Amino acid sequence: FPRLVKNRQRYEPLRVWSIGCSTGEEAYSIAMAFAEFVELSRLEIPLQIFATDLNGAGVEKARAGLYSRTIGQDIAPDRLRRFFFEVDGTYRISKAIRDSTVFARHNVLTEPPFSRIDLISCRNLLIYLEPALQQKAMGMMHYALIPHGALWLGHSESVGPYRDLFEV
Repeated sequence: FPRLVKNRQRYEPLRVWSIGCSTGEEAYSIAMAFAEFVELSRLEIPLQIFATDLNGAGVEKARAGLYSRTIGQDIAPDRLRRFFFEVDGTYRISKAIRDSTVFARHNVLTEPPFSRIDLISCRNLLIYLEPALQQKAMGMMHYALIPHGALWLGHSESVGPYRDLFEV
């Protein structure tokens, strides 16, 4: 986050695209981490997250922001208190975090990409694509990122032969 917000105007939002967002955990985790970062840094930088997935049911679940009580095992108690509240035996993401995140059904391979993105989180999507589709996805992500933006891939993924588009 420090590199992504360096030289940013006070109210210029940090724009994030979470591709293959499933039920929203990753997008919401980025939003929580950014909220903690701006608070500690005493910055007033808004956040816009565009979280997309092909699965419409997953997108609807993500948009609702409801998770089972078992998430309490995976989330630090202070984060649980700060970013969630209990609803009928479940946990719901706080309104502030939900408001920073827009969920949409989207096909990164066939639909126009978002633009002027500071950070793309594409974790564990590319490994499911054939090389030709990986190339197309990498081109779309390159187009979407601002110069000096960041692409965050999963542990099993790399920019591989697309080093002409991305710098490790």
